[in-house]
Amino acid sequence: MALSTQTQLESLFSAAVGRTVRAGEVVEVPVDLVMAHDATMALAIADFERLSCTLWDKTRLLITCDHFAPPARSDLADLQKSVLRFAERQQVADLHVYRGICHQLMLEDSRVQPGRIVVGADSHTLLAGAVGCFATGLGATDILGCLVTGKTWFRAPESVRVTFTGQRKPWVMGRDLALHMLGILGESGASYRALEMWDGTRDSLGIDSRAAICCMATEMGAKAALFTPDEVTRDFLQRRDGSTLPPFPTVPANETGYAEQMDIDVGAIDSLVAKPHSPANVCPVGEVKGARLDEVYIGSCSGGRLEDFAIAAKLLAGKTVARGLKAIAVPSSVTVLREIIELGYHQTLLEAGFCIGNPSCGACGKLDKGVLATGDVALTTTTRNFQGRMGPRDSSIYLASTATCAASAVTGYITAPAEVWED
Repeated sequence: MALSTQTQLESLFSAAVGRTVRAGEVVEVPVDLVMAHDATMALAIADFERLSCTLWDKTRLLITCDHFAPPARSDLADLQKSVLRFAERQQVADLHVYRGICHQLMLEDSRVQPGRIVVGADSHTLLAGAVGCFATGLGATDILGCLVTGKTWFRAPESVRVTFTGQRKPWVMGRDLALHMLGILGESGASYRALEMWDGTRDSLGIDSRAAICCMATEMGAKAALFTPDEVTRDFLQRRDGSTLPPFPTVPANETGYAEQMDIDVGAIDSLVAKPHSPANVCPVGEVKGARLDEVYIGSCSGGRLEDFAIAAKLLAGKTVARGLKAIAVPSSVTVLREIIELGYHQTLLEAGFCIGNPSCGACGKLDKGVLATGDVALTTTTRNFQGRMGPRDSSIYLASTATCAASAVTGYITAPAEVWED
């Protein structure tokens, strides 16, 4: 890989438009893949048909039904029906109904490759950057433009270089690293910036942990987040669809084009929690240890992957969920569900007392599968803990890693996984 005097994002944009692009410049960029789901695609259909539009390229469109999966109310069923009928009229081949969360399905899609430009009608599209692509969320109007023209405009973002080093404690997950970054950057510290991340840890972050970090970069205000492709990426692409790692620009560690540089020693980080009502209201688990819980929820696009179920099964094996606690786990895709059944994680969680939901967004947006009751307190792996996010405004949400959620499910109150970890 040749060294570049540009940031990675500048290099990717330059390759896409065929000339040198620098941060701050407004450019029109061709896109490689457009994603929309049942809750957002419905917003663009009326204008698409009123203007007699034609799809630019049906092979580069991914539509999912994951938010209302299946619908719990007739109004949501009507919205989803409009999307299904649109996909039928337009003969869209890549229509995934109840196959999993859109962002996880993108990660599993062979069209999502390092260096590509991916847009989605959802703010957490950043998750796909785990494999080294530029992935970002757009509003319905911009998505409509992409569907028709195959292009969109961006102000090329400044980049923040993030380098992870050291050796993680065995119960520390990518989710904890994301919360650590949120504690530093806050909800707006990365506004319209790209987080370019290098994994220099001793045991390497898996794709699932990288996906969790990229997903939560949305809560930091980032425009994009991507990991520099490496052997972890190469192995993931090979297992996923047999593809090889394409050329990718590397940038010297002392490159001055970065707006900021962050060095994170993962060995200095332990389990973290975001207290109500902000993802950036971060503290060590010990600070809220003993807080009573009504619900533990494992899932969402920032959790619910194979890594999550593996660590949950390790912590829950032979144990039972606390009496009266609502314990819910929702796999992020059918692929993940199939894997956890084959590996026995599914059975372990069922025997412990968890309710396993079908792959979907679930309770994250107050839709179904775990919506909170009046005054409930929940510990979750979901993306946001804003007031009213998962239930009534007087309910409370703590965000944490799956390890912390699993440990807490046994006791019924917030518990550090280090207290129950067995090597």
